[in-house]
Amino acid sequence: MGKSNSNNGVREIALDSYSNFQHLFESYYGRLCAYVFTLTHNHSASEDIVQELFIRLWNDRERIHIQENVLAYLFRASRNAALNYMRGEANRDQNIKKLDVQESVVDRDFLEEEEFVSFLEDCIGDLPDRCQQVFRMSRFEGCKQAEIADQLGTSVKTIKNQIWKSLQYLRTCLEAKDAF
Repeated sequence: MGKSNSNNGVREIALDSYSNFQHLFESYYGRLCAYVFTLTHNHSASEDIVQELFIRLWNDRERIHIQENVLAYLFRASRNAALNYMRGEANRDQNIKKLDVQESVVDRDFLEEEEFVSFLEDCIGDLPDRCQQVFRMSRFEGCKQAEIADQLGTSVKTIKNQIWKSLQYLRTCLEAKDAF
């Protein structure tokens, strides 16, 4: 197919000549796929890109006016489509990597938090029974010091001292285990 036939073929496409379009497709599909493959290094993507190019060419045939050699137009259009594909793939790969990193950070943070809570529970478990009870009532049940004193039948000052001793011990325990 020479230059004039190629240009005539495009004029016929604009006039809804399916046979000329089919001739263009059959003549250039393989060459365009091979060219796009040199850019993408992906056979199926190359075929998809070229097929999409021909679909666009057919669907937009009323608006497309090629002022140059049809082959040059097809190669340039397929190159642009391949570059768009590769940009999309790069963005997709980059987004997947970001998600993988975020997911691993979340997993690590969750595991670290679980380990920390488990370690903290171990430290609380090492407290004397009465300090443990006062600390849990104060920190986990949200009881005020006066309420704890009433429930346990002791003074508020004693409760304050037990909470203070519990906090001191927990701080020492956590620092010793490098949990902080």
